[in-house]
Amino acid sequence: MKFKLRGYQAKAKRQILEDISDGINRYQISDGARVTAVQLTAPTGSGKTVIASAVIEAALFGSEDVLGQPDWTFLWVSDDPSLNEQTSRKFLTASDKISHGTIEIIESSFDQKVLDPGKIYFLNVQKLSSSGKLVKEGGDTREYSFWSTLTNTIQSRPDKFVVMIDEAHVGMKMERSRDTIVSRIIGGAKTGRPAAPVIVGITATPKRFEKAMDSIDRRVIPTKVAVEEVQQSGLLKDGLVLSSPEAPGASFNESALLRHAVATTLKYEKTWKEYSEVESEPQVLPALVVQVVNTSANEADELAGIVTTIMESWPGLKSVNICHTFSDHKTLVAGPYNIAYSNPEDIQDDLDIRVVLCKQAITTGWDCPRAEVLLSYRKVEDQDAITQIVGRMIRTPLARRVEKNEALNYVHCFLPRFNKAGVKQIADRLRLGDDSFRQEWIHPQGEDNEAPQETLPIFPSTEETLASSPVAERATTFNTGLFAERSRQQAAEDQTKPLLDDEGDVVPPNVSTLPVQVEDEPIKVAHDPDADSDKDTGGMSVITQEAVTLLRNPMLDGGVFDLVSELRSYVIPSFQYRSQVERLKSFATLITGGGPSAILQGAARMSNERLLAVLREARLQLDASEKFEQEETKLAHFLIENQVTTLFEGGQVLEIDAQEEVEMDSKGIEHLYSQAGRRIGKSMADSYLNERLSADGDVYTAMMSVAVVAYQPNVKDRLEKVANETILEWFKEYQTEINKSSATLKAQLDEIRSEATDPEPTVITLPINKPFPVAEIVWPKHLLSSESGHYPVKLNEWEVHVLNSELQDGNCIGWYRNPNYGSASLTIPYSMNGKYRGLTPDFIFFHQTSDGIVASILDPHAQSLSDSVPKLKGMAKYALDHGADYQRIESVIKINDVFYSLNLKDASVQDAVAKYTDSRPEPLYVEHAGKY
Repeated sequence: MKFKLRGYQAKAKRQILEDISDGINRYQISDGARVTAVQLTAPTGSGKTVIASAVIEAALFGSEDVLGQPDWTFLWVSDDPSLNEQTSRKFLTASDKISHGTIEIIESSFDQKVLDPGKIYFLNVQKLSSSGKLVKEGGDTREYSFWSTLTNTIQSRPDKFVVMIDEAHVGMKMERSRDTIVSRIIGGAKTGRPAAPVIVGITATPKRFEKAMDSIDRRVIPTKVAVEEVQQSGLLKDGLVLSSPEAPGASFNESALLRHAVATTLKYEKTWKEYSEVESEPQVLPALVVQVVNTSANEADELAGIVTTIMESWPGLKSVNICHTFSDHKTLVAGPYNIAYSNPEDIQDDLDIRVVLCKQAITTGWDCPRAEVLLSYRKVEDQDAITQIVGRMIRTPLARRVEKNEALNYVHCFLPRFNKAGVKQIADRLRLGDDSFRQEWIHPQGEDNEAPQETLPIFPSTEETLASSPVAERATTFNTGLFAERSRQQAAEDQTKPLLDDEGDVVPPNVSTLPVQVEDEPIKVAHDPDADSDKDTGGMSVITQEAVTLLRNPMLDGGVFDLVSELRSYVIPSFQYRSQVERLKSFATLITGGGPSAILQGAARMSNERLLAVLREARLQLDASEKFEQEETKLAHFLIENQVTTLFEGGQVLEIDAQEEVEMDSKGIEHLYSQAGRRIGKSMADSYLNERLSADGDVYTAMMSVAVVAYQPNVKDRLEKVANETILEWFKEYQTEINKSSATLKAQLDEIRSEATDPEPTVITLPINKPFPVAEIVWPKHLLSSESGHYPVKLNEWEVHVLNSELQDGNCIGWYRNPNYGSASLTIPYSMNGKYRGLTPDFIFFHQTSDGIVASILDPHAQSLSDSVPKLKGMAKYALDHGADYQRIESVIKINDVFYSLNLKDASVQDAVAKYTDSRPEPLYVEHAGKY
């Protein structure tokens, strides 16, 4: 070797050579049955590549304690071509025996029967993709695919061939159904390829590699370098300063944060210069690394903003001092600046480079110890990726610690978008040393748990339903209205036919196509042979695609329909809804439109004035209390929290301010104004900005005025309250005019209703007629029916039981199968997982009493469903609020073949349900329900 190995490096070299020899012996003794994975686990910055080059040099050429094997072959595998180039150069730099003739980088033109002895081959796995030339065999251009070359080498020289996998945690997901390229190189197991006798995996994060080797029964022999050994050698710095900006400023003033990172880099430069002058050392020129997201819709503008901010903040910096390492390798046009590409491995020695823009290069084997300040705009949640990134920042530029200035033994990382808990775990992981490399990391999403199986009511067959019900009838073409529907369709078709043919003769009707009246013809149900009858439908058969038009049942008392229109329903808020301010703006625009026929003339102006009054009042209160300037100063600055993390026990702790204050720039004010628009509504912010411009004089001062007011406590809530109250007031006051409006406007206003923050009251709107698919069974007395008064529907066993029970009551004069959604459904709000949802109880029944027609809600609902208790709480609350409008509100379940009904109008039941905390409802029914 050209330079002396550190103690831990020499020790690791000897151990790996012994393990390789042991693995080859095991393979030979077992006749190829036992294969080995030698693992070099060493922290980032320990010189893993130097150790590997020492291993290969000693194996091929021998050393003072090892006999050389000049006919051995090494295959070095990585997933990055630039990483291969970097590694091969390091081999040549570190070794005095490895030469250009020893090294060969496998290109697409490579075509050999076997790999040559005494050589080191570098392979980029991307060249082995299915479309790559290396995987093709035969033809005029090549004789052997690389897979054939690899097979021939393993079969002919198994005891003289070693595969070395760099960054071995990459490409190790061998549990997948499709093998990775790396797993096929390793071979064995289910790959169908001969197994490489010995592989060497090199990584700082071995968890995935170890798991993969376990899955294919390949013995792992670990060689581990302790973090303490590396730190004692001086190759790693003492610690990190992890800076995370506090909200609210940091979340929208990245340009100011970038300026602060530039200032921190210049501070490092000044400190290094002072140290170098005193100690007569070569000056270290620290570099700033700016890591951007992989892809962005506005990438060009974002990069231009980043480069412009750096140039403005760094005196004397030129565009030639900035480089990028993006994968396209093209010159980057960033606004007025052209930023050249640089190979990552060249940056350390190119002292003209002071700023590096990167995406992934920093995580794939990049070495640049003078990169001492990092600002990352990326969200890197993966533990291994963060380890690699932070690891690039903790290498010492002088390959030893600086004794006289502790600040130079620390690096500064600005990580506003990182998983903070993950960064802390990494710091702990490095600090803990050897054993931490094997700890299992638990990711934020947690483990997948198998969902419990739901127990649902079954759908009885048609025959079973008819046998159990005295009121149900078999569906026919008459009682479903299907015959009448077909007749109407045929008549409509006949009207479109010509009366005369081409010769002028009358065209007779096509008698064969006319519906023929056959009394009580049963409905023929079309079964789908490809349907899974046991999936999702509970065994229910697939019904015919024909539909009938149901009308309001002519057999029912008209008072039933009047009562339905009075029952309280609710519009449930959408999961993604606008602010109430923006909602009011849209609402006002809708009811202002139409000119003279507008529902409310001037609604847009009136709503804007009501909202502006809230903002004016907030500003008056700030001025009266003389707090406006104080709030403005506070909002125009944000704090940087500096967390000092020492990497080693007993390490010197850097003394640094726990917080630093950073002032926003003009871009920050623009972003602050934009955030104010998100708080109070963009249109509201714009309206107030226009009002403040005359008083404040310039746009940035006016923007700050808007932002200060918008961020005052309760201003947003007050605006939302006024907006919501106005919407409710106008919906109530102009409900008659809204009901008379066009169907299009009604639909638009319904959408406004659905965007409420809370459920809003509405009414059921029964359709005059409604297309409905036919079924095998029809029932009497439904509100919507065929002309004969029958309603076709397939029900499950619980629903059949409830319907039979209620329809046999002589006082029951009608019922309604409540739809799952839409304006025709009665919807009851309930809360689950912090969100409002809508419950549509199965049935509404109507009974004739001495007090007139009364309604009742009955809802058979499977208790095994996860939403059972939340829905029960919603029904109980609805019963508390609207119970006076109903004769009964009951929830029905089946326990051990017995049906129970819970009376939700009972005050004691309402109280019990409200206080109930169990996830399953059965105990409530056992204690409070009666048999049904």
